[in-house]
Amino acid sequence: MSQQSRDFLAPCGRVRAYAHDDVIRARGIRYARAERFHPPIDEPPVEFIDGSDPGPASPQLRRDPNAGMTFDQLGGLPISEDCLRLSVTMPEGTDTEAGLPVLVWIHGGAYVAGAGDAEIYDPHTLASEQHIIVVSVTYRLGVLGYLGTGRPEHSNLGVLDQISALRWVRTNISSFGGNPDNVTIAGQSAGADACAHLMIADGTDGLFHRVLMASAPLGLAGGTDTMNWAMAKVAEKMDPEAGVDDILQAQEEVHKAALVGGLHAGMCFGVHYGRYPLPTRSQAAAAWAEVAPKYDVLMTRTEREIAFFAGFVPTFRRLHDRHLTSPMLESLISGITSAVYTRAGREFYDRHRMSGGQGARLLIVSRGDGSFFDAAHSGDLPLIFPGEIWHDSFLDYGETTAIAGPELRKIWGRFAVSGALPRVPVPGLVDIMG
Repeated sequence: MSQQSRDFLAPCGRVRAYAHDDVIRARGIRYARAERFHPPIDEPPVEFIDGSDPGPASPQLRRDPNAGMTFDQLGGLPISEDCLRLSVTMPEGTDTEAGLPVLVWIHGGAYVAGAGDAEIYDPHTLASEQHIIVVSVTYRLGVLGYLGTGRPEHSNLGVLDQISALRWVRTNISSFGGNPDNVTIAGQSAGADACAHLMIADGTDGLFHRVLMASAPLGLAGGTDTMNWAMAKVAEKMDPEAGVDDILQAQEEVHKAALVGGLHAGMCFGVHYGRYPLPTRSQAAAAWAEVAPKYDVLMTRTEREIAFFAGFVPTFRRLHDRHLTSPMLESLISGITSAVYTRAGREFYDRHRMSGGQGARLLIVSRGDGSFFDAAHSGDLPLIFPGEIWHDSFLDYGETTAIAGPELRKIWGRFAVSGALPRVPVPGLVDIMG
């Protein structure tokens, strides 16, 4: 691995980036600081920033990758409350005057897991192949980012983190060869939900121009009032000065209280309507309609989203492997997929188009290979962010990756470059839903 370095003079300071194959990376750049349960404060300029190491992840419970079907999103990344960092990945040879399109990646993980610099989101291929700059953002999660001790001012801190990161991009990205007037925000799962809500958040005007949402669980957005109340009642007992381990343990108790929300408990942490910087739930639809003409929107989802989560239930996998009750199981997968992803996504898209916005909806179709995780939630990630880490994963696309990956990355790249919306399906990979 080459360690050739290159310095970029930016408003944030002199940033040292490092060459890696055919990209240049500056990792772990601090865009803000925040005390626990307080809003972020944008990081002032400093003299020098060494971008050699990835930024830490927000505190979260690590999952053992060898324990059944659990899915470790972090790998070897450290964990720290001091996690408001971003990384910039540029194609090799990027000139500071290039004015390349910028894609800001907001990771998923149900607002309780993941990190911008997690290896499963390595943007190396996407940046070099599509000749765009990718900015990967890490933000606060769980009780630290979205609930605190249940007080209104503790809500939506993760949203404010994301907005702070977008301000950093607006101010600094031209120094890395990016065009601040050609910024696409993109996310998958909770990251897609975050992108949708950034469209209607205060303080985001002019910070981005296109929105790419992959598998947005909009049917869970905001949860329910009863669930939020139950979570807040447990959270208010938490010691705000406790250590991180105790905070995470308290978060588990809050999560248990969320079970009253039914399906909504699947993403019980996340945005709270009616608390800064978001409008009330009753105002949200009108707010999305108002901003629709400003943003091109590309929405994608997979055909069997819920298969990802059903796969964590051993009984379902055994039934599938034995070809027992397959029609019943597929009906369950289809029904919950519709409730969480399809109906709310179609409502969002129809409102966007009827309100003057440009957009497209894509379906990542089943390969028909009989795998339980065929066309499941997150199944598109190995195509967008290919790498060796996926080879031992239950989401591995195998030989299909070499064919399907470039096609899907081309769709993402063309959208980020010019707002081009796909109108022709890709056989065996993408259907246009209209």
